[in-house]
Amino acid sequence: MESLTGPDGSIPPELLSPPASRDPSPRRLRPKSKSPARWKIMRTISDAVQNVMDLTEPGVYVPRLHDPRPGRFVRHLDFNHFRTIGMRRSVEDSATSRFVTGERVEALLKELPNLIAFGATEYMDGALSLPVLNELLLRGSASRGGGRPTRGRGIVTEDPEEEDRERRRDCKDLQAMDLTGCISAVFVSALTDFVNTHLLHEDEQSSGSDDESRRQIRRTRARFMQEEPLIFPGLQRLGLRGVKSIQPQILMPFVLAFPSLTHLDLSATRVTPELLITMGGSTVRLHSLALARCVHLTGSSIRDFLVRAPAAARIRELTLYGDQTFPSPLTTDDLIEIISSAPCFTSGELTYLDLSSAPVTRELLINVCKPQPKLRSLGLSYIPNLELDDIAQFLKSKAMNVEVLTLIQTSPDLDWGRAGTGAPRGSAQQAMMALHSQIIGPLCTHPYISTLRSQNVVVPPSPTRLRVIELSVPALAALGAGAGSWRIIRSKGGRGWYVDTASGWVGAGFQRNLPKAHPFRVQMCRLADANGNVNSGVGWHARKMEVLHGCGMLGREDGLYGAVSFAYQG
Repeated sequence: MESLTGPDGSIPPELLSPPASRDPSPRRLRPKSKSPARWKIMRTISDAVQNVMDLTEPGVYVPRLHDPRPGRFVRHLDFNHFRTIGMRRSVEDSATSRFVTGERVEALLKELPNLIAFGATEYMDGALSLPVLNELLLRGSASRGGGRPTRGRGIVTEDPEEEDRERRRDCKDLQAMDLTGCISAVFVSALTDFVNTHLLHEDEQSSGSDDESRRQIRRTRARFMQEEPLIFPGLQRLGLRGVKSIQPQILMPFVLAFPSLTHLDLSATRVTPELLITMGGSTVRLHSLALARCVHLTGSSIRDFLVRAPAAARIRELTLYGDQTFPSPLTTDDLIEIISSAPCFTSGELTYLDLSSAPVTRELLINVCKPQPKLRSLGLSYIPNLELDDIAQFLKSKAMNVEVLTLIQTSPDLDWGRAGTGAPRGSAQQAMMALHSQIIGPLCTHPYISTLRSQNVVVPPSPTRLRVIELSVPALAALGAGAGSWRIIRSKGGRGWYVDTASGWVGAGFQRNLPKAHPFRVQMCRLADANGNVNSGVGWHARKMEVLHGCGMLGREDGLYGAVSFAYQG
């Protein structure tokens, strides 16, 4: 052992490992890829390693990839409460230094892969450019079908369009989109370009007035389109109320590109009978439909759609609202066929119905209409020849659960200020007496039962659940401070309601004659005392459909959407 010695001399340097270097390998001298596909592969590998370790070595911690992007938690984005009023901005500031721009909205949408609901308003519709619409709609299933094949091995090229397509493939489909009141020139041009680029074939596009640059863009993008037309099966709720500047030839293919719609608001748009005819035979199955003040629709087109179209068989919320400016196009014969034969009427599943300005008669309500046990909100405004007794009889016999009723300029008993043929109109006091004696008394009051013989008498409920009546401004003024628990509650705009403040839903049941100290009655009295100085979401019988959360015509909204629903008269 003593004769054994160590090696002679030191180890030659060439046999040692080279020192560690942080310089990149020559083969990896390329920019770091930010492709979502590579990120997805890395995440899959990490999950697989964690699963293997959980099976072989339970309890061993494997660090997971950290995604630092907070946008993945965002599901809902709307600009309902955004406005520039009160910011002391001049006209020049609004034109040169806007808060919401197309570039900012586009950059924001790129960071929201799980977005499923988007809402825009007239205060920021100038930011709805074509790239923004592409980011909203060309995501999820719409990005997985067409386009060039995914890049494989070979020469790496920088293609922003392909990078966007790969990123959108991992995004969720948009489920709800609300574009209420968007009429700016930027939005109209962007939507027109989007439809011409992605939804219309080249032979369907207008070519006479198009310049060479637009035709070249369409020819360039045509090679990316599929053989079948592009559709968006993920979107289920679409709100286009007040989008008046979109031409019918653009509106029709845009709406038809959503085959899974359940909620559709086309009020005050240029919708045509051709759209209803085509949509009637599609895969759309509507639950809520709004066709208020659509001047291009005919009574026969609405009748045929509601009676014969499979898309309208499951409708539970329907508004065909019209007023003196844009009355309903329905005739008496159209209305008779709709009420007697349309599946949405005969099924008894309607919860919201508005037939304002339609030729509704006693015969239709009493003899033709089927019972509507689920109806909660009924609009019968601008029907001057419909008697209050007929309305009361209909509610008492066929629609006992109606809680909200609109009677703006309806019935000769209430419209005393308008001269007409026949008997002269009564005074305002007589009109209010008629309202209480013919509507409120018979429908909202408990039946009288004597308790002299027995103290254990169960008082039956009132014949109906009516608790809110919308009236015209002169009628509300004639009511003064109301009577008993009935008070006037005004919206932030021009609408107002005569409300039973002592009736409402408490817990899971409907109750009347709530005590004065009850929180619900106290809050309703506060709204009455505010005299219109209330939130924009205060009101009943909405004129706008709530689409972002899927609540339909019975939904509650505030902000700009609430003003459209409850404040505006039209």
